[in-house]
Amino acid sequence: MGKNKHRQASTPESKKQAAIWCAIAIIAITVMVLVANPWKQQTSTTSTPQSSQSTQTRSRKQNKKKKTTKPSGTLQQQAQSMFTGDAEQIADDVRDLLNAPENSNVDTLGNLLYRHNRQDLAEATDLYDAIGQQKDIDTIRSLAREWYPQAMQAGIEARRDDLSSGLDNTAREVATIERDDLSGTQGCGDLKAAYETAKRLVDSKSDDYDALTKAQQNLTTAMSGCATNLDPTDREKVFGQPQGTLKEDKE
Repeated sequence: MGKNKHRQASTPESKKQAAIWCAIAIIAITVMVLVANPWKQQTSTTSTPQSSQSTQTRSRKQNKKKKTTKPSGTLQQQAQSMFTGDAEQIADDVRDLLNAPENSNVDTLGNLLYRHNRQDLAEATDLYDAIGQQKDIDTIRSLAREWYPQAMQAGIEARRDDLSSGLDNTAREVATIERDDLSGTQGCGDLKAAYETAKRLVDSKSDDYDALTKAQQNLTTAMSGCATNLDPTDREKVFGQPQGTLKEDKE
């Protein structure tokens, strides 16, 4: 301590080397942090349940689509091979049946049953009461399989009645179109074929609910298309004066 030691003065070269070593140290620390990053594992772990959830959702949709496909056989036989899922799935299957056909120009099965005074079937009252009371799955499944043939048979009769009630008017409309040579008007040419299909199903007392529904859809579409494309005079000839239109209003 009694002697003064002279520290060597820094040179430009030593400063340069020190800066290089500092940069190397920073890079090394950064690499170590990235390698040991705890968030990397957490991100990977977090993404796994999301992927699993997405897979499960797709699986449910595929199963739902598969289960709501009607099997062959009588209505009773169809019911025995349907409603094989849990209570929630059975409730969804029944709801899908009542809400079909979706986005259509004809009533869904539920609305059809309501219009024909079958509210008990339109609401599947006994079945949904049992589900709400958390009855055992065998009871719920049995109620669903009892409901299905009753609801579908009532729906068949209601569709057939709806088609039958309008056939006489449709026959006159088709005859007028042919008499006045209006078949070339867009939509009007389809009305005759739609009418003949509907009449054939009604006359044969068809029990094919899907065929009756399709016939009603086609008939409604053809009427709407024909009426839209006819001029007002021809439209009145074919379909008559619209309800609610007074003679004074027309003049």
